[in-house]
Amino acid sequence: MIKKRIKNIFWSLSRAAVNRAVKENDELSAIWGLSYNILPSLDEHYITARLSEEESLRARLLICSQASFLRKVITVISENGQAVNNYLDIGDSDGSARILLKESMKNVDIDTLGINLQPKAVEKMKQKGLEAECIDAMELSKQGRRYDIVSVFETLEHLPNPIGFLESIHSIVNHRLAISVPLICKSRVSLRYLDDKWPGDKIPTIENIHVFELSPEDWSKIFLHCGWEIEFEKKVRQFPKKGMLALLMKYTWRKISFEGYWFVSLKKNDEYRKRYCIE
Repeated sequence: MIKKRIKNIFWSLSRAAVNRAVKENDELSAIWGLSYNILPSLDEHYITARLSEEESLRARLLICSQASFLRKVITVISENGQAVNNYLDIGDSDGSARILLKESMKNVDIDTLGINLQPKAVEKMKQKGLEAECIDAMELSKQGRRYDIVSVFETLEHLPNPIGFLESIHSIVNHRLAISVPLICKSRVSLRYLDDKWPGDKIPTIENIHVFELSPEDWSKIFLHCGWEIEFEKKVRQFPKKGMLALLMKYTWRKISFEGYWFVSLKKNDEYRKRYCIE
């Protein structure tokens, strides 16, 4: 009974926080309404698990935030007099954000491509009429391909070598690299498969394991070290930031999820990258 009450409090706070996040941002609010028409159900958004009602709500917040953030990235680039002809989404799970982006910017013609190492995810995107490939992002650089905007949403924390990835992706990006990572106050190494509670029959993979979950401050240092400068950022919270209940349940949130999502638009800046050397 107590666990059920705690769970009900948890999800009621989560729903309230999601609704607040949507209401506080006009552009996000507009895309939020559009999403229910275009994507009425997100039950099978991820390959590995079917979402509950509460998880689906938070997934919708993430997808709408991705589309909203990309709209701003495109607008900023265009206002700077640069053309945006194509866009690559690394780690795209089902093309939802790309669908929302196109529907919300019908006056802008941009070729999009989603890549994922899981064939099922690629097939799902193709069934929706979207361009998709089952290929490693680094193979694209070997082929000499370049994209005006590249996004890496909720993927960087899964990589065993995020520094190597951020350095090597320079050759793919023309204008901007858009990234989102879990919003974490205190940096930590996740690797939860090493915990005693990890199911013995569950295979840890790059899909279901986070390696580094860093705070915005620490990610900012990593970006500069790898030759990227933050142009603008956005924090989207899926749980309330203030209040007694927020403080009481913060420990619980850290155990099962995170506070929200941190979005950054990055442009190239080699100042600090060139200063670092191995002697």
